[in-house]
Amino acid sequence: MTERTFTSASAGPVVLGLDLPVGSVRVQVLDSLTSARVVLRTKDASGPAADAVAQARSRQDGQALAIEVPEMSGDVSGQSTGGIFVRGSGNVVSGVVISGGMTMVNGRVVGGSSVPTVSAIEASVYLPAGSSLAAVSTSSTVEVFGYLERVEFRSVSGDLHLDGARQLIASSTSGDIHAGRVTERLAARTVSGDISIRLYDGSHAELDSTSGDIIAQATPASSGLFSASTVSGDIHADGTRHLRVNTHSVSGHVRTH
Repeated sequence: MTERTFTSASAGPVVLGLDLPVGSVRVQVLDSLTSARVVLRTKDASGPAADAVAQARSRQDGQALAIEVPEMSGDVSGQSTGGIFVRGSGNVVSGVVISGGMTMVNGRVVGGSSVPTVSAIEASVYLPAGSSLAAVSTSSTVEVFGYLERVEFRSVSGDLHLDGARQLIASSTSGDIHAGRVTERLAARTVSGDISIRLYDGSHAELDSTSGDIIAQATPASSGLFSASTVSGDIHADGTRHLRVNTHSVSGHVRTH
C-alpha cells in the first residue's frame, strides 16, 4: 500500500481544490474537525498508481488548499467505483470490457495482457463545517457526506453524489449528478448522465442534459427561475408552480406541477 496525508496549515473551513483523474473521492464534513485533511492511498506498493500518489502536489494560500494528483504514466487498466477504466495514449475510458486478459472498448481491442492492471487511487477527505469543494476528474466518482458551502464538480464520466450544499455548479459528460439538497444557486449540465435534485430551496436553477433525465423537487422556500432542458431525456419537476418555470424537451416527456 502507498499512502500520503495532507493536512491544512490553517484551522477552520477551507476551499479545497482536488484534481484526481481516476479513482474515487469520499468526503466527510465534520462539525468537530479543526483542520482539513486529505488522505491519498492505493493498494499498490509500486507501479503507476503508487507513483501518482507519491508525486501528488499540494499548495496552500490562506484558507485555499489545492491538491493535484498526476495522471498515471503509461497504458494501464483497473477497477474504480466508476467501473473498469483503461488509460492509453493519454485518454481514460470507463465502462469497458476486460475478458481473458483482453481489453475492448466498443468492440475494438485496445490492450492485451501486456497492459498492467493497477489498483484505484482513493482520496479520503475530511473537511470542517463551512468548507467548499472544487473537484476535477476524468472518471473519478465523488461522494460527499454532509453539507458544504459551495461545490464545483467537473468530470468526463465520473458521478457526483452530494448530501447538500448552498451552491452547486456541476458538469459531467456521461456521469450522473445527484444532490440531496441545494439551498441557493444550482447549475448542472450533462450530455448523457442523469441529474436528480431531491430538495431544491434556491433562487436560481439551470439544469441541462442532452439525453439524460432530469428529476427535481422544489420546496416552498425556493424562488426565482427554474430552468430545465433536454433533447431526448425526460423532465420531472415537482413543487415548481410558484416558480418562474422554463422547461423543454425535444422528444422526452415533461411533467411539472
